[in-house]
Amino acid sequence: MTAGTSGAYRLEAGERPSAGMRRIALARVERALVRLDEAERAEDPAPCIHGVRKDLKKLRAAVRLLRRELGEDLYRSENERYRDAGRRLAAIRDNEVKLQTLDALGARFPERLTPQATGEWRAALALERDRAVGEVRSGDAIAATRLTLELSRDRIAGWSLRADSWKLVGPGAVRSYRRGRKAMRRTVREPSDESLHEWRKRAKDLWYHLRILRESTPPSLVEATERADALADGLGQHHDLAVLRQDLFDRELPTAMRPTLVEAIVVRQDELAAAAFELGETLYAQKPKAFRRAMRKGWKRWRKG
Repeated sequence: MTAGTSGAYRLEAGERPSAGMRRIALARVERALVRLDEAERAEDPAPCIHGVRKDLKKLRAAVRLLRRELGEDLYRSENERYRDAGRRLAAIRDNEVKLQTLDALGARFPERLTPQATGEWRAALALERDRAVGEVRSGDAIAATRLTLELSRDRIAGWSLRADSWKLVGPGAVRSYRRGRKAMRRTVREPSDESLHEWRKRAKDLWYHLRILRESTPPSLVEATERADALADGLGQHHDLAVLRQDLFDRELPTAMRPTLVEAIVVRQDELAAAAFELGETLYAQKPKAFRRAMRKGWKRWRKG
């Protein structure tokens, strides 16, 4: 594909940055619409729904990158629109994640979490996953999400993006870095499932923003993209385990199982948190001003070609 029609999640050489950001956003809309069609035809729509939700998260990240340029009112309305669209499809994905998380935990601790120990819980989760699939098929969630996305084409095309310089994307990128760094510091002081989850969202923002800006990222920060990805993934697994643990507490299962299950969850969460702190110290080693200088320098060099 040529620049302007490419579906790549990055700004490309030879295109105006404002046009590139619209292209990126519209490509996520079109890809999500294709996946919604696939979900309606698929025997198991969960993977397609997962793809739609990922596209919506990428779209929201693009909106956050443009926050200053869009203005606060438009930013909030766009962000809320795509957030709500993703939430309509959350049930089927949430149940699927619980199953995957339990299976991964069993693979991590096979001697503790035997199929006999987790079988009843897994069967209940599978039943709820299948029920959520049926509800999505019979309900209006897919149709409502499709309508939101179809209407978004004109909205995105009409975004008023006047800047075609570092001012278009720079403030958003620096903001995501600064917020992630602050979230890490808060989590170090007061570690909790909630603070780790908040940090994960900020790391995810930075990962998406660095992907959009990958062509202009200076050599000194190239590895930051991979680190942000790894950090968000690890913190995401931590959050999935927190959700699984809450499900265990809310569910009526033989009480003899609980100590072993809870212990395995906590041990794995501690492993993931320790790895996240180590990775975060490297990712956020620079102060925000130094990060801004490096990114801006890389942007100017890239734009000069």
